[in-house]
Amino acid sequence: MVDDEPVVRESVRRMLEYAGHQVWEASTAAEALQILESRHPLPDLLLTDIVMPGKTGIALAAEAHHRWPGLHVLFMSGFTRNYADELSGAVCLSKPFGPAELVVAVQSALDPKPAE
Repeated sequence: MVDDEPVVRESVRRMLEYAGHQVWEASTAAEALQILESRHPLPDLLLTDIVMPGKTGIALAAEAHHRWPGLHVLFMSGFTRNYADELSGAVCLSKPFGPAELVVAVQSALDPKPAE
């Protein structure tokens, strides 16, 4: 889970752990890539904020998909409408959100519906 705000990371981590997920936290895209490289097996999901200093969550997801094509991605942001074109077809969660919304979004990202 990647977010540059410590309070958000703590809150989201707690919600995910309460739902039974194991969570690794990163505050930057570079840190997230290091975590992904070091985990075997690869985590099932990359949950990333969109707006972060340095590399955006969108750029992070693109690089992660290039390196690990099977990695699922869930975006979160208070600005998802600003990135509608870049996020077409992606699973997005608008901040603020509660535990139930997070769990539904995680499940949706892990079990994407096949294209019709």
